[in-house]
Amino acid sequence: MKLRNNPNQKGFSLIEVMIAVLVLGIGILAVSKLQGTLIKSGADANERSAAASLIQRKADDLRRFIHITTSEATVPDVWSSTITSPLSIAYKHIATNKGGLIENGSITVGNTEYNLTWTVKDYYYSGTDTKATTTPSTASYPDFKMAHIIATWDSASSINNVVSFDTVIEAYRPSSTALDTNPTTGGTGPVIPYDPQQQPDVVPITLGIDGLKKETTKPLPDLSRKGDSVLVKFETVTYSNSLDTVKREEFTTLNCYCTNQGGSNNPVSRLYGLTTWDDTEEKVIDTTSSQSLTISKTNVDNSGSGEISGSDDQAPECYTCCRDGDDITTSGSTTFKVCRMKRVDGILRVFTDPWKMFAFNVIPATYFNDADGKAGMTSTLQQGNIDLYSSYIASLVRSVLVANVSKTDFENYTTVDTTFHIDATSFVNTSIDHKSFDQNISETIQARALYIDFPPDGVYTKIENQSTLYTAATVPLDRIPFYEINMTELAGWIPDEDQLVFGVHDPSYTKEHDSDDCSGLTGGNARNCISNEELADAGAYERGMFNADTVTTLDIAIGSRIYTNSDGVVDRDRNAGNIDKTINSTVSLTVSP
Repeated sequence: MKLRNNPNQKGFSLIEVMIAVLVLGIGILAVSKLQGTLIKSGADANERSAAASLIQRKADDLRRFIHITTSEATVPDVWSSTITSPLSIAYKHIATNKGGLIENGSITVGNTEYNLTWTVKDYYYSGTDTKATTTPSTASYPDFKMAHIIATWDSASSINNVVSFDTVIEAYRPSSTALDTNPTTGGTGPVIPYDPQQQPDVVPITLGIDGLKKETTKPLPDLSRKGDSVLVKFETVTYSNSLDTVKREEFTTLNCYCTNQGGSNNPVSRLYGLTTWDDTEEKVIDTTSSQSLTISKTNVDNSGSGEISGSDDQAPECYTCCRDGDDITTSGSTTFKVCRMKRVDGILRVFTDPWKMFAFNVIPATYFNDADGKAGMTSTLQQGNIDLYSSYIASLVRSVLVANVSKTDFENYTTVDTTFHIDATSFVNTSIDHKSFDQNISETIQARALYIDFPPDGVYTKIENQSTLYTAATVPLDRIPFYEINMTELAGWIPDEDQLVFGVHDPSYTKEHDSDDCSGLTGGNARNCISNEELADAGAYERGMFNADTVTTLDIAIGSRIYTNSDGVVDRDRNAGNIDKTINSTVSLTVSP
């Protein structure tokens, strides 16, 4: 049979197949090479990203300084790898391969070892030229630093790889910016405006720095009596010249009768409030500390075993006072405790240090009144009198600091100043005598006290651009915890409606207070007296109200008495077996027809 070729039959020749395989092989080879390049590029990008992240971490590390200079607090002068956070990092430590907490040298990230280094140049603003230069000035530290941070590494495909950043590090105090990176402060809080009280009995004390003033926010503390307990509340505010609140402090002082549970006393560990110095913020702050104290096992005694038999339950705060308050004395099955409490972090805490009085003065209330008070009194005279009293308080605070350098000296100091009536020229203005009263009127006589806490460690620390530390004679008074309080309704007064004098009264302080006031003395009983009205369970009362009835050209010695120690702001004794030292203050008055 003979085969014939079909002219329509088609196919590939061997040559064509070989060419196609060759083209396909070249393409596969190209794709393989591209994949290797992509893998290499990806690894290189990861390494560069890690290097950039490492540099950024170092830049942030350099910026997180806590202090400016090494002279502050306990910051070491020389940077070293032993420096720890957060109290020992200073702006002045930042130099070539120094500063922050991340050291220079080898750092491994993943499987790659990097070498981290940096150089630093200091820049200053000199004279009136706004251009910064590297020429050192007389400033304590540079205005800013330029840091050039470098990360180098070797990879499998190349050596001497480099990533570098430049960053500017400004010299600023972390406490003065809302962008504070200090983890111990959380940045600055909102500015709260303060409206100074307009009542004449609220006396602002000028602190002598940046226009700061400090005042107790109410003319009188809030007083309440519940059962055997007396609760005293007041608040002080330090505010700036622009009427911004700088510091607000809320106090509660109370006395409680407590039941002694018997058995051995136990050392207990509880949180107590205390005042300390914040070197970062450069101010006095309140904090808490866990302290172990041996305290009698006591609980609130609401049985009426105190002075007011069958009375209502005591204030709820007594549960804390009886549990945590310092032991006063134990008599039989009951003990009497006086507690000073302060609101710290929103919670009332028993405060470690007791009140300590340094001044107690009797002052006619008209001395601080404006034209609505005593005839002829003007707002100008009122401000002048307030300025005199403010200067007296500020001067006395400083003199106490100078005289009591150590806390032991401070605690043993017993002098209570009662001389303001001398410093105030006997309360006589050019045409007004505040000691002179008209017949048949009633006006309040004030008793004002000054309490000071021993300053915490650190208040004398110098601040930036200072060459020497503060002393007791130069320290700004906003750093000193002192409190000026109107004590009129907490003091005992003579001559009262019973015509008794101190020393004749029952030694129990509350029993010197009477159930009636001077307004009931009429007819043949009418005479000059000052109300010594006792505090009832609650409500207002008029202790310290002077009743000018009998005309006399002789001086009437109006006296006031109060305790000088921890219960100085409590309308109670501790108990009859342990009476505190008392302080008396008097002022001479006259009554004219």
